[in-house]
Amino acid sequence: MSVRNERDARTQLSREKYFSLRPKPLERWIWERGIPQAAERVFWVHWEEGMRRGDWCSELSLRQVARECAVDTSTVTRAYQALKHLGLLRREDPGRDPANPFRQSIAITEVLIPRELLVNLSRFPNRNRTVAADVPAISAPGAAPQTVEAPKAPVLGRGETKVILEKLSDSEKQAYFAASRDRRASMSFDAETKLTPEERGRVLDVLTSLANATPSIPNPSPSKAAPRQVGNYAKPRRLSALEAARVRSGVLNLAAPNGGAELFRQVLWSIEEGALRRFDARLALNIALKKIRDGAWTKPNRLPPNWLASARAETCNAA
Repeated sequence: MSVRNERDARTQLSREKYFSLRPKPLERWIWERGIPQAAERVFWVHWEEGMRRGDWCSELSLRQVARECAVDTSTVTRAYQALKHLGLLRREDPGRDPANPFRQSIAITEVLIPRELLVNLSRFPNRNRTVAADVPAISAPGAAPQTVEAPKAPVLGRGETKVILEKLSDSEKQAYFAASRDRRASMSFDAETKLTPEERGRVLDVLTSLANATPSIPNPSPSKAAPRQVGNYAKPRRLSALEAARVRSGVLNLAAPNGGAELFRQVLWSIEEGALRRFDARLALNIALKKIRDGAWTKPNRLPPNWLASARAETCNAA
């Protein structure tokens, strides 16, 4: 349909909620390299943060990145290694935290454009920067907002736009970045702003073009690994004989000679019916084995006393 429904949830989602801006040439280049999906998430988190700051650098801890990407910190560390190998990231270790000498400071991460993509950047088409919308006029405090027709001025290049944006004060820069992030076509200027009325109109032109731009939704790349279920408990499951044998082998390699059977019973119940059932079977086993190695494994509270895994253990002996 050609008429856009203003009450459509999809229209509201694309206009009012936060969204990511990803350059298509760079996104395509990353897809063609087939990097892990977690590494791609980590890169775009730093890309968006660097774009907000304006210097393409970010200071995010491993826990922050892991929380934003819905992965664990070890996955983020492996993602950094893959991204640095491809020339997409550069990280600098600032050393110890001056406020706490016993703690490491957060590394500074800079997103980069690969040289292979940079030399071919001119071959990709540019966006249509024509602004066809009304620009809110700058009214005095307390006056009713007025709307005037956008001036038919030549479209500014990136260099000229950057010069104008550098004239903004600190408060005006914060208002500009908040408006561009929230897709709003207006912002407030200081009473003693350094911008001329024409330059303020050009800033509003840029915000209007960003607000009216239709975000492109890329097709999700297929993931080789099964999605990790976090936040909601899955239904109880039954491991196959091969999976149970893998659990038994891993537990017995770490358990004491006399406590292997009981520990295997606890781990198997936790993966099948306990707290670890919300994870993939292999991931759940790795979590359990890590807790055993670190001495952090405890008996599940809801483990029934009569829940026996003897039959399962006999089945696994032949594996």
